[in-house]
Amino acid sequence: MLFRDRVDAGEKLAEKLEAFKGRQDVILFAVPRGGVVVAKVIADRLKIPLDIVLAKKIGAPFNREFAIAAVDIDGDMVLNNEYVEYFSMRDEYIEHQKKRVLESLKDQLIEYRGSIKYKSLENKVAIIVDDGIATGATTKACIRFLLKLNPKKIYIATPVIAPSTLKELEKECDGIFYIVSSEPFWAVGQFYVDFSQVSEEDIKKLLS
Repeated sequence: MLFRDRVDAGEKLAEKLEAFKGRQDVILFAVPRGGVVVAKVIADRLKIPLDIVLAKKIGAPFNREFAIAAVDIDGDMVLNNEYVEYFSMRDEYIEHQKKRVLESLKDQLIEYRGSIKYKSLENKVAIIVDDGIATGATTKACIRFLLKLNPKKIYIATPVIAPSTLKELEKECDGIFYIVSSEPFWAVGQFYVDFSQVSEEDIKKLLS
């Protein structure tokens, strides 16, 4: 299946989440950038509050888009141990990248939501929304960050997810809502006709 764009993907994903419509105990947490577009469609359709959750990947030296780890706003890190070992990543490289990433994380959160502080999620259901999940390192970091806020449930909602990552993330949360999970899986963008970049201005408009 190909999605026309992120709005189309959000509309289809909203159908999967219909059971949450209008619930006051549910909060959507969009993962910038592309996840904000998908989540905004769902939030509007289902009348659910929208926030963001942000973790940043640490890319491999040979390919910054290939996540070997991810860092949350508290500086806690999820390592993709399989890739760290396979590519013999040095601790010094990972620590250096972690410091660099953490600075930009704080700046982005303040820009998007005005604060890096989050309220408790006690008695709340958190649904993490992204436009697609490949390795899952960033998603895993987002899950573990939100767990620190003590929600009663955490779900993931994404239009497309790599099959191997689906199995891995099912161990990390209370359930995953998705539309496509199939091989061959090279990149999230292969499942979209239009997978153009989402700008900072786009995100600010959607969140406002």
